[in-house]
Amino acid sequence: MLRFVGNVSPDVKPPLTSTDPRAPRSAVRRILARSDWLILLTAFEGAPDGLDPVRLQQSLFLFSRCPGVPPRSKYAFEPGVYGPISDGVYEDLDRLTGERMLEPVPVKGAHWSLYKPIDVTFERARRILRQAEADDLVDATRQLAAIKQYVSSVGFGELLERVYAEHPEFAANSVFRRAA
Repeated sequence: MLRFVGNVSPDVKPPLTSTDPRAPRSAVRRILARSDWLILLTAFEGAPDGLDPVRLQQSLFLFSRCPGVPPRSKYAFEPGVYGPISDGVYEDLDRLTGERMLEPVPVKGAHWSLYKPIDVTFERARRILRQAEADDLVDATRQLAAIKQYVSSVGFGELLERVYAEHPEFAANSVFRRAA
């Protein structure tokens, strides 16, 4: 079962499949926007204090490589200094922060912030999950939730090493290298 992080009651779980096999499905299929996946990523359980920009970038990169994710829902990535990077992710983070959909949490001594979901994020994520269900994207939402669990549970170095091992072409500009 997919769960959200934060102060959402653990007894309230978003439904992902209809209990009635005869329930009507949406006849019009809407492609979830890339920023919808970003909202879901931040809302899913894991990293209750928020995710840093590198983990957000790597999460959405790994998600873009999952089967079943509609191509128009994926960010485009290029090699960056800390793995794959998409300007689109940064643009959406800025927009969602400006819309007060995400809360930037400054990190002492750093020039970047963590991005934390807030109450409106969870409300929007529930609507996105319902749309994903209607569009038969349940497997993609589960893959994204699993990615969030993974990136929330490993160290920075381990995350980048995995990305570089699986996608060496994205290590080309890296300033990060684990000592051999």
